[in-house]
Amino acid sequence: MHPLRVSVRAVCYRDNTLLLAEHKDERGLWYILPGGGIQHNETLDVAFQRELLEETGGEATMGDVLFVREVIADKLDTTFLPKHLHQIELFVEATDFRSIAAPSNPDKDQIGFVWMPLDKLPELLFFPKTMTEAFQTRQFDRIYQGHIM
Repeated sequence: MHPLRVSVRAVCYRDNTLLLAEHKDERGLWYILPGGGIQHNETLDVAFQRELLEETGGEATMGDVLFVREVIADKLDTTFLPKHLHQIELFVEATDFRSIAAPSNPDKDQIGFVWMPLDKLPELLFFPKTMTEAFQTRQFDRIYQGHIM
């Protein structure tokens, strides 16, 4: 049996930009919101702060959960996710972002972080791609989005 992974992702806007972790691999550049797995005995708010610090060198005020998505690798036609990955991702509002250090533990293939203009999101290899319009309009129509890419 393979464990279910729960992660938190920070949805942080500044003016008309969105904070993204920038990655590079054989696909080229790709982008996700900063965040990652919640560790055993770690609360959501502690994981939120730890992941922001590791990937961006920043901290922010944690707000409400904006939406939840599932990723089930075995149901997707991709080789870029770990086999048998089943992940629940909590996308959480982040406000008052401030840089306090250099990123301390970026993800594999992460080359930095960027404040991406919202109008550029459709042009990017960005995940979750199906939520691009919601991120642009800052309107999340329901909490549970299901198994989406």
